[in-house]
Amino acid sequence: MKFEAVLPILGFEDIKEYDLEKIDDIFFKLEGGDISFTLINPFALRDYDVVISENDKEKLEIKEDSNILILNNMIVASPLQNSTINFASPLIFNFDNHKMGQVILDNANDYSLTDPLANYLKGE
Repeated sequence: MKFEAVLPILGFEDIKEYDLEKIDDIFFKLEGGDISFTLINPFALRDYDVVISENDKEKLEIKEDSNILILNNMIVASPLQNSTINFASPLIFNFDNHKMGQVILDNANDYSLTDPLANYLKGE
């Protein structure tokens, strides 16, 4: 599904459109230009309190009843448990208007930019 990047992904400000593909209930692939990101559903891993600024909500046109999806960028490593997740600045997808963007949470200090996946794997 195509999304317009109204809040750019940091470092990729020139890419204005992305295609989001669901892999399964936990993983997603995001492609734009010549770049591809692996995204992960944070709620499958942990409690996650997402506090989005009013300014970001306005740019994404998020309302009380908006159909949104919150995902986090994951840097995939080998072995997989060495992968890291950015919980401080998730990607927000508004399915009602096909707008998306990366936001820095108002409560970003509660989260890491490079949280190891191993922290959330059972048996680790």
